[in-house]
Amino acid sequence: MHYVSMIEIGSNSMKCTICKRDKGLWCIVTKKKAQVHLAKHLTKDRILKEQAVKKIIWALQQFKKVEEAYVCRGSFVFATGALRMARNQGDVLHAIKSQIHSSIQILTGRVEALLGYLALKERVCLETGIVLDTGGASTELTMVSKSSATYFQSYPFGALTLSNDFFCAETADWRQFVGQLKEHLAKDQVFHTAPMRSLITIGGAHHFLKEHVQTDSFSTDVLKQQLYELLEKAEEEFVQLKWIPKHRIASFKGGLLPLLAVIDVFPVSEITFHRLTITEGLIAALNASHKRSTPLLHV
Repeated sequence: MHYVSMIEIGSNSMKCTICKRDKGLWCIVTKKKAQVHLAKHLTKDRILKEQAVKKIIWALQQFKKVEEAYVCRGSFVFATGALRMARNQGDVLHAIKSQIHSSIQILTGRVEALLGYLALKERVCLETGIVLDTGGASTELTMVSKSSATYFQSYPFGALTLSNDFFCAETADWRQFVGQLKEHLAKDQVFHTAPMRSLITIGGAHHFLKEHVQTDSFSTDVLKQQLYELLEKAEEEFVQLKWIPKHRIASFKGGLLPLLAVIDVFPVSEITFHRLTITEGLIAALNASHKRSTPLLHV
């Protein structure tokens, strides 16, 4: 049995997925995860600090042990928002390669959005609606019409960067940011060619909201009220909320801002929360390419 690894350098966490090929299709054998919070170490002028580079190297070293245990014959290492946005990307990649000897593929925002959608498509049949993926350093919106993705948009902000920009500085106004994003979304005519009544969020930034918000009798007004109450909680009260995972505290409030803007602009009447990874989308793309003998990643 031959194994390969797929390593995702995300803006909040890094994931190592060991895969094997069974009857021509790729499947997951095991997963390992490391919390690195890279976007937290991305400065306002988008320089990735040395501490973030050390965390990447440390996690890759831990993943190397997993690869050796499975005698992996190949490895695909790729990165998303934080490394994509870093102005010192070249220096960062050089520092990593000098220590680990691994080449890293930086995904474009469009490819990241596509892979997120493909991961969702493996589990959910969505005829019309919007897919929202808020990562640590970027946010992707995908429009679905007639059961096909028709439009992808990637934004250079995510849960951690927004938290850094608006909740770690008393002078920053997150309400102004939400207003500006709402104005931008309202002007983007592509998103308004069909009624977007279904919203699916797939990022880790929103997954844990599933147990907190009540969606059985869905009301956008009630949901918006809940989100505003969470955003306005004093810090000492906020950190006491037991249902928020500790590793999500730093990015929680920032992650709510894109969600708040989306539900305020679109006539959403249904919302569901999923937790999916770009790696799952990559595996789905590879398997779909095998079945159809046509590539899906040339976007």
